[in-house]
Amino acid sequence: MKVYKGVAEVHEAPKNAVVTIGNFDGVHVGHQELVKRVCAHAVKIMGTAVAITFRPHPHIVLRPTEAPLLLTTYEEKAELLTHYGIQQVIEEPFSREFSNITPDQFVNQFLVHKLEAKALYLGYDFAFGKERSGSVETLQRLAAARGLDIEVVAPRKVRDLPVSSSLIRKSLEQGSIDFVNECLGRPFSLRGLVWRGEGRGRTIGVPTANLQTENRKYPRVGVYATRTKWRGSWYLSISNIGYNPTFKGDGSDLPLKIETHLFDFSADMYGDEIEVEFHAFLRPEQKFSGVEALVAQMQLDFANARTALAALKQ
Repeated sequence: MKVYKGVAEVHEAPKNAVVTIGNFDGVHVGHQELVKRVCAHAVKIMGTAVAITFRPHPHIVLRPTEAPLLLTTYEEKAELLTHYGIQQVIEEPFSREFSNITPDQFVNQFLVHKLEAKALYLGYDFAFGKERSGSVETLQRLAAARGLDIEVVAPRKVRDLPVSSSLIRKSLEQGSIDFVNECLGRPFSLRGLVWRGEGRGRTIGVPTANLQTENRKYPRVGVYATRTKWRGSWYLSISNIGYNPTFKGDGSDLPLKIETHLFDFSADMYGDEIEVEFHAFLRPEQKFSGVEALVAQMQLDFANARTALAALKQ
């Protein structure tokens, strides 16, 4: 995988570059279809599959109060694009200055002169530039005038709905993990470091790993059947996203916590990175009358999680 921190780092044009452009947050099945087309074209002309994306997400710069929490980190996005076949990822730094670039400047400076692109693939709803002047139609006209092959890829649908990053975020808020995973073409996951919590889980015989993430979109508050990767191995697990209302009141003034209990596991993970895959929503978070009632419910949750995860291979 080759990741450039902007097109300025590309000192030699890729051979017969076939390019796609987008935010690609989540790298969902629609993005994967786009990448598949790019890679097939690159193979056909013995070229290089290239993806141009932006860092940070444009809304963080232009509309910070409306900026979405991310489905994947920037590093995860680059890894996924590469996993699906992209050979070079260009993370273009996004700024207010860049947002004012004209479509003509973009095509000339980026695609023609810097990358010497042979073909351009766009999602059906792609747009960039001031007041979204870089529409699909505009780029089609500019690219064709410069001899670039261009193809616009139609949306992929899941359950008759066009897949998009915003649809996936809304579905996460509803706890619709099965639908989210269909849209992603893989399980939704969160990756981060394990930090020390209050240790309360260990005192009741259920030690948990407290996951620390940044600027990530979480599923709705509740309990989930999950699978956790630690040091290259996968373990069946159960995860709670919430505020510990049994001990902390309604949690309205507390940060949201992600706690994961790995089944049949006892190692110390503090300071290590783990990845938690979400496979099934089990129930909403609730407040119990005390520790005894909480532990009794947890035993039921463990059984339900193991059942939901029974078909998975570790």
